[in-house]
Amino acid sequence: MIFRRWIPLVFFCVMGVFIAINDLRAEQGASQGRVEKSSSADVVFAVGEWAPMVGENIEGFGIHSKRVIAVFEAMGYRPQLEFLPWQRAYELTRRGDYVATFSWLPSADRLELFYLPRYPIARAHQTVFYKKSRFPNGLDLSSLEDIATFGLHPVGVASYWYEKAYEQLGISADIVTNPESAWRFLDADRADVFLEEEQVGRKDMAAYLGPAAQEVYAVSDPVKTDDMFILFSRAHPDGRRLAEAFDAYMLSEEGRALCQQWDVCLKGAQPSMNDQ
Repeated sequence: MIFRRWIPLVFFCVMGVFIAINDLRAEQGASQGRVEKSSSADVVFAVGEWAPMVGENIEGFGIHSKRVIAVFEAMGYRPQLEFLPWQRAYELTRRGDYVATFSWLPSADRLELFYLPRYPIARAHQTVFYKKSRFPNGLDLSSLEDIATFGLHPVGVASYWYEKAYEQLGISADIVTNPESAWRFLDADRADVFLEEEQVGRKDMAAYLGPAAQEVYAVSDPVKTDDMFILFSRAHPDGRRLAEAFDAYMLSEEGRALCQQWDVCLKGAQPSMNDQ
């Protein structure tokens, strides 16, 4: 009789154990099937003004910003942008005050200072802008070396990728502090050419010199085409983890669908963080 009274209690205890085990297995299976994420975590990116790619006062914060925000929201984060001068955004990310910054071209120095993911977020077409009246027959440029070969005098913006390239090629360039100053410099005939990403250059030209400038200036074919990346801080405690999570998401079916829209899926894969 005593044994029979205990049977229901034992039965319910055993069932409780089975339910707990099944719940645990379901939770583990779900976690293995999704990219690592934190549904309540903020991710703050340090960025600068580079319209139409990145901008504080443009729709969606710009083309590149929309992409980064879409990815990190899909990963379960709350992405935020902190707008700073570009050089400050770069330096504060390098030292770990911010976890990441975008959009940047890869370089040997940046590979040492940051975690560079495999997957880019954009492809930049670097072109040369010049006055039609200054070169009425046009400029047939296909590489940065052509600027030196033709003896052209460029104006450039401090901290941009071409500053070191000009030095290495022995090109004497006037370096100014911002794109507006570069366009004013070029417009005053104090330089022959200005190298800029094509979409950015066309937008800046109209903004700084007026819509009529589109008829005054010509643009070369791309002299350099590069993939652009998010740089993740090596000094920030979450830098490596987020870089790896970003790559994992971009490798997923959902991530591949996004990068196909951006036309950056098939090219530009860099060595992974583990290869460096």
